[in-house]
Amino acid sequence: MADHRDHQPQHPLLVALACLDTDLDHASGTPAWSLTAPEAEAALVELAKCRARLAALELTTVAAADRAGVGDATGATSTGAHWARLVHQTRAKSVGTVRHAAALEARHGTMLAAMSAGVVLPEQAEVITRAVDALPADRVGAAVVDAARAHLLDLAAMFDAVELKRLGDRILDVVAPDIADDVERDRLEREEAAAAAAASFTMTRDGHGKAHGRFTIPAAEADMLATALDALTAPRHHHATHGTDPVPVDQHGDRVPRPLRRGHAFCEYVRTRHRPAADAAATTTTATQAGGVDATVTVTLDLAQLTGTGPGADAPVTLSTGTRITAAKARLWACGAGIVPVVLGGASQPLDVGRTRRYFTKTQRLALARLQGGCTADGCDWPPGMCHAHHRTPWHTGGRTDLDQGYLLCPRHHARAHDPAYETTYHRHRITFARIRPMRT
Repeated sequence: MADHRDHQPQHPLLVALACLDTDLDHASGTPAWSLTAPEAEAALVELAKCRARLAALELTTVAAADRAGVGDATGATSTGAHWARLVHQTRAKSVGTVRHAAALEARHGTMLAAMSAGVVLPEQAEVITRAVDALPADRVGAAVVDAARAHLLDLAAMFDAVELKRLGDRILDVVAPDIADDVERDRLEREEAAAAAAASFTMTRDGHGKAHGRFTIPAAEADMLATALDALTAPRHHHATHGTDPVPVDQHGDRVPRPLRRGHAFCEYVRTRHRPAADAAATTTTATQAGGVDATVTVTLDLAQLTGTGPGADAPVTLSTGTRITAAKARLWACGAGIVPVVLGGASQPLDVGRTRRYFTKTQRLALARLQGGCTADGCDWPPGMCHAHHRTPWHTGGRTDLDQGYLLCPRHHARAHDPAYETTYHRHRITFARIRPMRT
């Protein structure tokens, strides 16, 4: 006799998942090679939306399973441990997901709803929740926390997780500007003190001509080191110093991997910093350049921050790499040669030179790097030191070498800006391209 439980109706979620499984069987058997470019683009958008919705469904189901005590019957130590055994997922991944699901349900219900609607990707949701949870609730209040979450959810429609992380770090500038600087200054002071206390450098020799090491340094100093190494690995520098092809390749014609290029650059950096005093004095004007300016990190601050007096004197400042530091640290560095201050409100070199120069000046390049942060082509993340300065209106047709006419572009997108097959649209510090001629077959 059949068990009466065999005829019990299944939960609607299980029915829906069975249908989804069938639909996925059908989709996976459909040849993707036959998609046209517009169809493939639409499919990618829909797949991202489905991924977000499935992630939300998984999280809500995991939270429900934890409340129902899944795994208790088998004596499992936790829902995460039981789930890991069922699907052969790592225990750390399962336990972390259970904890994340519980936190989302308790504090971020609107985030789950946005994922369920497919308007926020899982990685975006993770960044937003971290930014909101990092807010000092005892100082800002629940209303400000809710406003911060809502604003970041709106921004998710325009920015990816990396950009949302940057915006989330400064969200108080929007929702609570009266205390934003004080809160950020306190956080940066704690982080800078902890980073300085944790700074370390270890190096050992292996006896076969190599040394191995590891280090921990503050993020701002890491930016300075990375800027110098990126300049030394730039194609133009490689060509100038080695007289070889601008793009370094090995004996097999394959492009040299970035870690190896950076390793060689680090050796060169050490050698140039270890020259005798007389030699160093003779080469002070031959600093490595990237993008038309000496490889350096700039810091943007106003006169009050530079002098340490007046309103806003202790407000945090931004490096050209995007890293935020305290005004006190910026003032310390500005006194030496470790960093170039870009002071607003004080005397400076002229930024607009009109028709008097064909190429953008070093001062203009620094200003463009501060304003635009790198290649302005939509979706490109090349740093400013690896970019060209492009005239919106070509100089030979009457364009002016003025700051508002300059756009940083990586070599690939600079070539595209001059390609008649593409229509170039200029936005504020951003450029988009649209093909107007068919590709050659």
